[in-house]
Amino acid sequence: MDFRDLTYIIAVADNKSVTEAASKLYISQPSLSYIISKVEEELGVKLFYRKTNPITLTYAGQLYVETARQILGLMDNLKRELNDVGIGEKGRINIGIPTERAGYMLPKVMKPFNEKFPEMELRLIESRSEAMLEELDKGKISMAVLPGKDQDYPANMTHELIYRENILLIAGDGIITDDLITSVHDDGIPQVDLRKMKQAPFIILQKGHYIRLKTDRIFKRAGFVPKNVTEVSSNISAALLARAGIGIALVPERAIETLGGRKAFNVYHFFDEGDSWNVNVVYKKDTYLGKAERYLITIMQEAFRDIEKNV
Repeated sequence: MDFRDLTYIIAVADNKSVTEAASKLYISQPSLSYIISKVEEELGVKLFYRKTNPITLTYAGQLYVETARQILGLMDNLKRELNDVGIGEKGRINIGIPTERAGYMLPKVMKPFNEKFPEMELRLIESRSEAMLEELDKGKISMAVLPGKDQDYPANMTHELIYRENILLIAGDGIITDDLITSVHDDGIPQVDLRKMKQAPFIILQKGHYIRLKTDRIFKRAGFVPKNVTEVSSNISAALLARAGIGIALVPERAIETLGGRKAFNVYHFFDEGDSWNVNVVYKKDTYLGKAERYLITIMQEAFRDIEKNV
């Protein structure tokens, strides 16, 4: 048995299909089927129930895949440590980051990163928050940039704060009337009484995004569940639709910054103390982060430190 066998068996388990796994591994389906049969013969156990659709792991298969992930994870860590012992300047970082956040954050850090590590490849995996946590758990990425707090991440993961970010309410012209405004915060942004807005139309993100979990908590705190809801797949879409008067949106401030900043929108706070969330770098507790990864985290923290001061 070699490391290739481990990788191939994991791919079949993840894709729940020999055909799909073979396509992603760039080998033929008969070749992959032969490898599976060879491994099963060597071990004397069946790893997959072949007659189910999609195919599923046997109990022995579950043990194999779990251990295989640990072995490949240890090998990946070893490669990182050996790279650091050597010149530490070549390699690849697999990082997960939501598409919109990548467009907002990475332009601020890529120049200094590339200057220090010109031969280090940065490979982005862009997806929803829940999907990225799965990719982290499977070892397909070494770290992810995600909002959240301790209870939002699996127990086998840890995180480091990059910065804190405001969550703001956006509404079109004429939507927020004077009777809904209760005060003005020190930052000059008026505060609305969210409790009086339960009949209003809201634009919220689909499930699977952390902002959806965050807004659900906000609505619970305000004492209602919105009835008139439009679901979208991005904070940018939510902000633009809200500005057009289609509904009210609760979005992270980086979405507003991407579209011209506070001056381009009618923005409001909705709680006395405001609301915000932590934007973190998340990684598995047993992951070794190399010099380049550590430097990337550091320059992200430095680039967004001033933003955190304004929250």
